[in-house]
Amino acid sequence: HLDGIEVLDFAPEMEIDKEHDKAGKADSKSSHWGGFRGKGNSRTNSPSLPLGWSDERNLAWRMKIEGYGQSTPVIWGERVFTTSTEGEESERLLVHCNSIKDGELLWLKSIPSPVPIKRSQYVSQAAPSPVVDAVGVFVFFESGLLMGLSHSGEELWMRSLTDEYGPMMGNHGIGGSLFQTDDSLGLLVDHDGPSYLLRVDKGTGENQWKADREERVSWSTPTLSVSENQETLYVSSNGVVECMDFKTGKKLWSKDGLEGNTVASPSIAGDLLIVGSSKPEHTQAIRCGSQANQGGEVSWIAEDATCSFGSPLATDRFVYLVNRAGVATCHALSDGKKRWDLRLPGSCWASPLHAPGRVYFFTKEGVTVVLKDDGSTEKLSENSLSIEGKIYGFA
Repeated sequence: HLDGIEVLDFAPEMEIDKEHDKAGKADSKSSHWGGFRGKGNSRTNSPSLPLGWSDERNLAWRMKIEGYGQSTPVIWGERVFTTSTEGEESERLLVHCNSIKDGELLWLKSIPSPVPIKRSQYVSQAAPSPVVDAVGVFVFFESGLLMGLSHSGEELWMRSLTDEYGPMMGNHGIGGSLFQTDDSLGLLVDHDGPSYLLRVDKGTGENQWKADREERVSWSTPTLSVSENQETLYVSSNGVVECMDFKTGKKLWSKDGLEGNTVASPSIAGDLLIVGSSKPEHTQAIRCGSQANQGGEVSWIAEDATCSFGSPLATDRFVYLVNRAGVATCHALSDGKKRWDLRLPGSCWASPLHAPGRVYFFTKEGVTVVLKDDGSTEKLSENSLSIEGKIYGFA
């Protein structure tokens, strides 16, 4: 959250395979959380996530971090990376690397901000989340700094997008996070000024392509689908949903007429794209399409529900949403019909998470509700941590 990291201890919740636990290998899929919403879907296959915790139980370590950050952590192997800003005008941009084992600070990188941004509760502060892979960690800040770092904190390359393309305009700053393929980064900058979508080479930091866009204020992050030789990108941004070929930047289809889709990222569920909106009757499922059939057709509109800061969570059978007031709803993936609504202990700024058999809802005040993932309201646990600030993300 804003100024600290908590890591939960999995061991009391399961019988550990000692050899696997001892190895802690970086090539284990469960040891990676590469970016915002993991791989862009807020889902993990790990069967060993903790179910219950508190300040006194299952808390492996708690560590203060410098500055103020609204991004989510990312994990690669034994290292967790976070970002924050410091100073009255966010003049210092910070990247932290901590040991996942005990929280020890391994290194801290401080970079001068390209432009000052007056600190305010209404302006984003280190809101864009980084991405990480086997080579390095890549960060973007709302002041325009885009940078690649090695796992040991050495600079690989650095750019200032404000110097290249002009200042970031708008009353609340920039919130879109980086996303990635094996060799490239993606970044959407939709704001009150000239907007654009970038594909950037991870090795050099240079553009592979840049698509200029209409001025359109939005804080959402695109969702990337990679299969065989295709890289399909879905963008939900202030009035429009677009499908693009991420390899080339070519637009495949678009659908306009939406309202309230300025924060939540879209979620992919089979051949459906779930688009969240804060306006009633605008959260909907749209056909993704294929090479043979163009997408963009509305399959269903979510019954009596809205989606606020967190993005929709799609499982194999259900869609979970949380509105601004902290009311969660569950819908059938097949037709959007509502099965139930449930008032959570608080509102959620982080997206819900699906793990085998479970759905986690993280409220901004530090209370997490865990439900069974069978479409019921069966509560498996409710857990509370004492925190300063608010919960924005998890890894």
